[in-house]
Amino acid sequence: MQPSDGTKPTIQDSVVGRDMHTGNVIHNHYHLPPAPQPVQQPPPQTVIYSPNPPQGAPYQHNPQQVFIPYKKIHATDWIIFGVLAIILGMIPGLNFCCGLVSGVGVISMLPHLHLAKNNQHPDSGKVIPALVLNAIAIFVALFSTILFMS
Repeated sequence: MQPSDGTKPTIQDSVVGRDMHTGNVIHNHYHLPPAPQPVQQPPPQTVIYSPNPPQGAPYQHNPQQVFIPYKKIHATDWIIFGVLAIILGMIPGLNFCCGLVSGVGVISMLPHLHLAKNNQHPDSGKVIPALVLNAIAIFVALFSTILFMS
């Protein structure tokens, strides 16, 4: 199909019986954007639960102790301060200072009162004695103040 001489040439799909590497052959290439490849999903995994737990090695006692760091609460220090405040609380002039120190001891030990029920903390057995000794020191300081004022 060749165009006539008076018309404009148009491009048509036709078979050309010549050598394609020589001459005026129009070779059209139509390029489309590449189609996105579908993402393959991994196959679903099936989890099978065994009715019996796997049998592991029996518990073996490790001779090394596990070290758990605990916050230091200074219960031993407050026991010592409580005893000193009871002894020195009877001296005029020192009773007021001993009462203040014991008040700080009671205030600092009250937040740790829950440790007295939990025996895992190293100072759990010293919280209540520290509270009792410092409370007694406060009463001794108040008593000696009243006694020496009259």
